[in-house]
Amino acid sequence: MNFRNVALVGALCASVQVVLSAQTLTVSNTIASGASIAQYISGSSGLDGPKMSPEINATSFDWWYFDAVAEDASMGLVVVFYLSTDLGFPFVPPLSALSVDIFATFEDGTLVFLPENDLPLQAGAATITTDGDGASGVWKGTGFEFSGTPDLSSYKVTIDNPLLGITGTLELKSVAPAHYACGLNLPGQNLEVSPHIGWANAIPDADAVANFTILGRPLQFKGPGYHDKNWGDAPFTSQVASWYWGHGRLGPYSIVWFDVLGKDGQEYVSSYAAKDGQIITASCSGIKVRPTGQNSQYPPVITSGNPQGFHIDLDLGSEGMLEVDIETNIALADAILYTRWSGNMSGGVQGGPTYTGVALYEEFKFEL
Repeated sequence: MNFRNVALVGALCASVQVVLSAQTLTVSNTIASGASIAQYISGSSGLDGPKMSPEINATSFDWWYFDAVAEDASMGLVVVFYLSTDLGFPFVPPLSALSVDIFATFEDGTLVFLPENDLPLQAGAATITTDGDGASGVWKGTGFEFSGTPDLSSYKVTIDNPLLGITGTLELKSVAPAHYACGLNLPGQNLEVSPHIGWANAIPDADAVANFTILGRPLQFKGPGYHDKNWGDAPFTSQVASWYWGHGRLGPYSIVWFDVLGKDGQEYVSSYAAKDGQIITASCSGIKVRPTGQNSQYPPVITSGNPQGFHIDLDLGSEGMLEVDIETNIALADAILYTRWSGNMSGGVQGGPTYTGVALYEEFKFEL
């Protein structure tokens, strides 16, 4: 056998091993009565796979989140696939463990959230296949599905639901490496961004292409995209008093932030920055996020109004302190307890050049 044939056989064997290593979980739309155990320490693979086992019970949750924002922050799209009851996470339909939703923002400022109350998007079952670090999922009966590559280099969300009037795709091509809440994509990492809240960030930044028709209107744009997942083994509102999360592209930097105030009164943070596709920092320290302008009360409470923007100090170690200001362009979702925005960023490392970019970010607030 010549070297070419040896290489070919080796490649085929590797391909077979990849196929054999893929694992598929099928979940019915039932609420388990037993324990639901969370994974809070990373393994050697499966970054984007399910993190709750063996099933979702009434007070646990696991979801896959995708978004994209136009280069001028004028349009946006968010799609979320849930394994959760409304006791685990309050913003999903009641009496269901499987659901999806989509938020769309058109260039004229029109906001669309689907499903509406009279058209809940609940799946009869879901299948999630984990292959390498990537995952693919089908929420059966909804027309919503996503597929990711084993190396996390690309993802595609496909929606085909004529009843809701949604068809189209969101494609993400990664431009920044994946990470966990407190470190790199390596075994043995801490996955808790705050107590009982897990986080894995498969695509911190991507070149995104959105191509949809929603309620008869085209929504088509290019810009930064993103994909992550959260999970937990206790009700979300029992652990989080408030949080700020977001991501954006600022010149050569891809940044992601978490600043959580837990119900225990402690502040928990996670910081991530990559420059030209190379990770500079990924840790549970080195960042501070605060609201700015009108309604900049911290910590926020339910009666706080929406701030005009945010200021971020992100420690890049030997490269210096990255200082970023975000000015909100438009609210993509606003439900009092929860708000999501797109906005414009400006900033840079102290003493260095100033860059601009766009961001998508959110706030939860549950305290009176």
